[in-house]
Amino acid sequence: MTNGAYLESFDIDLPNWAGLIGVSVVTNAFPSMTDSSLPVRSNAWFGANAKVLKLDTEGGVLSNMVVHTGDESAVSFASKPVYVDMRVRFDAVTEPPNNAAINTAKIGLFVSSDLKLVAIHADGWSTNAVALDTNLWHQVTFKMLNGRCDVLLNDSQVFEGLTIRNVGTENTLEGVSFSGTGLIDELYISHGDPAFAVTGPTESIPDLPAAGSNPPTDAQQTRINAWLGAYSGITASTTLSMTQDQLSEAYLLGEVALSEGTASSVAYTFGISNIEMTSPTLLQVTVSLTANSTAKNGTINGKIQLQGKVNYSDANWTTLAGAITPSYADFTDGKATYTYTIPSGGYRFFRPLIVP
Repeated sequence: MTNGAYLESFDIDLPNWAGLIGVSVVTNAFPSMTDSSLPVRSNAWFGANAKVLKLDTEGGVLSNMVVHTGDESAVSFASKPVYVDMRVRFDAVTEPPNNAAINTAKIGLFVSSDLKLVAIHADGWSTNAVALDTNLWHQVTFKMLNGRCDVLLNDSQVFEGLTIRNVGTENTLEGVSFSGTGLIDELYISHGDPAFAVTGPTESIPDLPAAGSNPPTDAQQTRINAWLGAYSGITASTTLSMTQDQLSEAYLLGEVALSEGTASSVAYTFGISNIEMTSPTLLQVTVSLTANSTAKNGTINGKIQLQGKVNYSDANWTTLAGAITPSYADFTDGKATYTYTIPSGGYRFFRPLIVP
């Protein structure tokens, strides 16, 4: 790691560490990422590479040691997080991993024969209820901090607060290991959040409104500015006739009303149009969105998140764990349908949100 970050793109030759065990190769038969499930930031940050690392280790382990350049010390996550981020095209395993190296790792991840994502940690094995599409690329992120680990798939959290095995040096990342078969690209390790910095607009944008009651973060504002810079019909001379909060809302919807050099917020309707239990553990929710009295078609910049209540009189809504789309929501004729795992204990009332 140099300056707190490390990137291995597998674009040239097979790394020395990957040639020690098995017959893994760097292949230029780069699989298409069209229609992948990757979050938007993956395609923006990572280039259209010509090569990927193809694993075929027959139970062996490939280990990439992680050290700080200069002092050769391993990377600590005792007081600040370490993120391990990569693009993966999984192969499901017919038998759960049982070799010693996997079972003594700090944290592990694999796809079971029934296509479920499984995490191996100090308290056992945890399984995500949703089947994984192994025909697609996925973005996998581990966030490790002071003995705990969160696992995200395509920027959506699937495991939270897993206890890291106390093997090797406590709260220290010594290396990243791969076992079995599959494709891996763009291994990124950093103390910084891997939802990388967003490039702002290259053209001038209109004067922004004053900060509102819920000002966006710097990264969110940069995304808003980039969206304004690319929005057809908006120029530096356009007047934004809206508050900052309304501008943030317009960005999430991907819509503004343009008239005679003035951009204003749009009238919209949004809500749940249908709920269906597709199995005892899965809930299929359809949301509806119109903007300027027109059914929304295409993607928006926001994600869909669900909240629930057991009783309508309950004071607070509960944000349902995992009930959020992995990236931007996609509408067809004003409708978007997603499947969520029914939360423990169940809820009787639901409401959807559009969130950054």
